[in-house]
Amino acid sequence: MSKGLYIVIEGPEGVGKSTQVEALAKKFSDIGQSVRLFREPDSQSDLTARVLRRLTQDPHYPMNTRTEVLLYNAARSQSLEVIRRARANGTVCLVDRNYLTTLAIQYYGRGDVPDYDMITTIINFAVGDMQPDKTIILDAPVNVLQSRAQERASGERFDNLDLEFLERVRAGYLWEAKQRGYPVVHATESVTEITAKLWGLLGGAEAADTDTALTVPPPPSTATPLKELISAKQESLDMQPLLSKDKDGNYIVTDAGTSYLKQVLTNTTGNVYAFTQDINPVTVAAAMARLSRRGDDMRITLLDEFAAHHGNDEGLLKRVITAYGDDSVQQLVGQHVVVENASNLLTKKLEWGRLASYLEQSTRYIYFDKKDAAGNFRYYTPEELSGDLEKSYRAKMNDIFVHYSLLVRKLTEYIQKHSDVAESERDGAWRSATRAQACDAIRPVLPVATTSTVGIYASGQALESLIMHLLSDEMPEAVTTGQQLLDECRKVIPVFLERADKPDRGGAMIAYRATTAKSVRELADGLLPQSISPEVESVALTDYWPRNELDLVADMLYEHSHLPLEAIREEAKSWHYQQKRKIVNAYMGERLNRRHRPGRALEKAHYSFDLVCDYGIFRDLQRHRMVDDMQWQLLTPRYGYDIPELVEQAGLSELFEKCFDISLTLHSELQAAGHDLAAQYATLLGHKMRWKVTFNARQAFHMLELRTTPQGHPGYRKLSKEMYDKITEIHPLIGQAMKFVNQDEDPELTRLAAERYTQFKLNQLKVI
Repeated sequence: MSKGLYIVIEGPEGVGKSTQVEALAKKFSDIGQSVRLFREPDSQSDLTARVLRRLTQDPHYPMNTRTEVLLYNAARSQSLEVIRRARANGTVCLVDRNYLTTLAIQYYGRGDVPDYDMITTIINFAVGDMQPDKTIILDAPVNVLQSRAQERASGERFDNLDLEFLERVRAGYLWEAKQRGYPVVHATESVTEITAKLWGLLGGAEAADTDTALTVPPPPSTATPLKELISAKQESLDMQPLLSKDKDGNYIVTDAGTSYLKQVLTNTTGNVYAFTQDINPVTVAAAMARLSRRGDDMRITLLDEFAAHHGNDEGLLKRVITAYGDDSVQQLVGQHVVVENASNLLTKKLEWGRLASYLEQSTRYIYFDKKDAAGNFRYYTPEELSGDLEKSYRAKMNDIFVHYSLLVRKLTEYIQKHSDVAESERDGAWRSATRAQACDAIRPVLPVATTSTVGIYASGQALESLIMHLLSDEMPEAVTTGQQLLDECRKVIPVFLERADKPDRGGAMIAYRATTAKSVRELADGLLPQSISPEVESVALTDYWPRNELDLVADMLYEHSHLPLEAIREEAKSWHYQQKRKIVNAYMGERLNRRHRPGRALEKAHYSFDLVCDYGIFRDLQRHRMVDDMQWQLLTPRYGYDIPELVEQAGLSELFEKCFDISLTLHSELQAAGHDLAAQYATLLGHKMRWKVTFNARQAFHMLELRTTPQGHPGYRKLSKEMYDKITEIHPLIGQAMKFVNQDEDPELTRLAAERYTQFKLNQLKVI
């Protein structure tokens, strides 16, 4: 009788071991070979192993890692005897898992039993002379493993674990495979393709000498950092070439190269592809930087120059960035960052840059009357204040927040009590809508010192610019935050922020900005009166271009012609008004909603506004990115404030005004002590301020139509409507085309409709 084989297919949970074991069994059967499937430690063929497996797999039996190691190997010792007998009888034993699972999960994954030698001794004792004749490791990215485990949802102890744990387990398998010389098959292709690879590897499998003792290679240190364990992923690929060349010297991607690309790209052959989370974004940015100097398909470049480093060779990245342009490469890597407990003064400085994305907590939907764990309200205390001045600052801030809390709760009750909505319709959406109305009306009494959380997504270049902007600011809060941003982001993308504070680069830029601002301020102080202007026009259109909107006709026709712009202008001079108007109307098109914006010819027209509004309105409109010349003056309580009609109706005006009285007293106190900059924190969101902005006509469509929607804040709706009216006076055709500037919807009803729709979507998601 011919001797059988003991073949093990190993790898992390969810990699497809069971599927491949079954597929291989069919292939052996097709060639007339007796075959038997096992899952080691096998629970079907041995009663003792079955009982032990039930204990280890059932999450209802809590146990520590040492107990698991002992129980698994006890079951293993039992089940290996069954495999021994089957192999001796000439059967091919295809086994799903073996002792590598114990090392991968209990040692590498858990890490709470750091004695590698002891675990190996236990395995040696359990296994004895029963070594596999052939062991093959299947591998796949952790996001694939997690997805498959979740789909299966079997509820076993090791299913549905987090990505970091799976990454350690996967790295453990690959480390052991390299140390032991086991082949690794990257299971990211179709089942059929993977089976074919496994069958090819088994074509030369012969029975091993069963007298050979189990030998274990020197283990990695238990102190090995996770990133070094994960690097074993790439080391397993290094055992196989990723590229080869044909006789003409052209690159050919090998099977190993294709497997790598399937892990890091969404498409290995098409003209369009994206990068997956399995590749370091810094590596992607560096590889993209090579586009300007290398003519190959970028996938070839990636395999040839970067796959072996996989984002861990900082020296390589530095060389690439230096050789192929700092600024352009900085634009190719992005970073999410969060700033907690930023004052509302700082949030505007954080959102100063155009080329980044921002989100912050809304003062329109959140009650800001909750205290933190230390018993403090949510406000920032300037670090330059101390002694009695700091005590006075805190006392007055606390007083304002106490008043805010009372106001917002009382107004919510008033709105709900006087709502026209039927009792039967007063659902969660109604409560959210009434709460938002109260927050809208009372947020003017919140101090500018009120803290918020700001989320930022920016390229490396935009982050560097933001950091330098903050470090050059006069406000200590801004400088401190700028340094913290630099410190934290350097932990993730250090190569891209090397220059941010170098004396000859970022340092020089910071000094330039700071000294320039100081010089101009000193000139302004000497040449301009320092009194507050008594003229408080809310919206002043200070400049615009063109004087005649019909001058844009040539620009509207330009892309549809072969003539120079000046020649089109000459032609247009002889056209009558109705002909030009027809062109303008055609360019505007049939707009069915506010997102249907006309083309870029409108970006040539510009409008400059000098505005006076409360800080709460400014903080909403300031976040529009596609604007020019946005500047604002120091905050002061001396432009006054408005009392919302709703507050007056509820009889809360006196309490509302009390907050502004406290603010004015504190502001004067800080100014008298020489803290002009810090005095801004004492102003309230309802205090009016002066700022200016320039934007083009195309941006006007977006901003004014968006900011006049009924669910918007009444304050910025009114201001936006006034800007629209000013534009319509001088450019009536453009104004006429802004057909979605809202005029007269009832804000309470439209807000309620929006809340109901949000609630509907949430309910639909629950159903799904």
